[in-house]
Amino acid sequence: MKSINVRLSLFCICFCVLSQVSSAADPVLIAHRGMLRHAPENTLPAFRVCLDLRIGFELDIRTTKDGELVIIHDDSLPRTTNGPSKSIRDVTWAEAQQLDAGRWFDPAFAGTRIPTLEQTLKLIKERKQGDTIIALNIKQLNPDGEKKLVELLEKYDLFEDSFAFDQNAEMSQRLKKLNPRIRIGQNVNRKSIDARLKENQLDVFLLTFVAEKAEVDRLKQQGKQVLFNFGGAGDARRNPVVWKQIRAAGVEGMLTDYPLECRQVWRDADQQTKN
Repeated sequence: MKSINVRLSLFCICFCVLSQVSSAADPVLIAHRGMLRHAPENTLPAFRVCLDLRIGFELDIRTTKDGELVIIHDDSLPRTTNGPSKSIRDVTWAEAQQLDAGRWFDPAFAGTRIPTLEQTLKLIKERKQGDTIIALNIKQLNPDGEKKLVELLEKYDLFEDSFAFDQNAEMSQRLKKLNPRIRIGQNVNRKSIDARLKENQLDVFLLTFVAEKAEVDRLKQQGKQVLFNFGGAGDARRNPVVWKQIRAAGVEGMLTDYPLECRQVWRDADQQTKN
């Protein structure tokens, strides 16, 4: 594990200057499942490098058989661990701790474990540098898990830096009752903006379309945080034209698989403007 830490530290140093000189007006870059192109997705190494580079991140929350909140995208184990063809819901936390969640990505990450939500929030609290955006994708929680989620956000005082999304409306309402400070987000397309505003249940609008500045300003005037969901791999999502458009529209954050490339595009555009 020492070699992994050294490699990631060098990686952070190489890009640290990019982080420090980013414009204050830039959207916060939110790395999809952490720095998933450079470290195993949804693991502490992937999250640690985001925090060191002053990049937010998205993570996926599920529950083990004995009620531990863990970070893993798929319900089944094989894609991102060496586990059997079983659901994370059917293994205990003790069993989950034995799984290797890094070797599938690269042998250098062998021994990386599935993290708990608490381990992740503790890392965020200790390592974050200023304000950030942590997108909590709720994949599977029971009522006890809902209570534990809120208690952990209280313990680490991360309500302002995070929001929960992908849960149904009933769960969102229960979370708000547990603590009104928890922020609720949802993917929103252009056609449903008026309906979501009328319901007034969302704190965070995670837009799934390339918005115009007037649309973003309207939502901000209603007290909403406005983000853009551009997560996913491939040329369609690795699109500098869209990155520039969404920055100009004034969104406050963007979910992406390509945060470093996007940051470089914005810096190059600024340099061209200065010249």
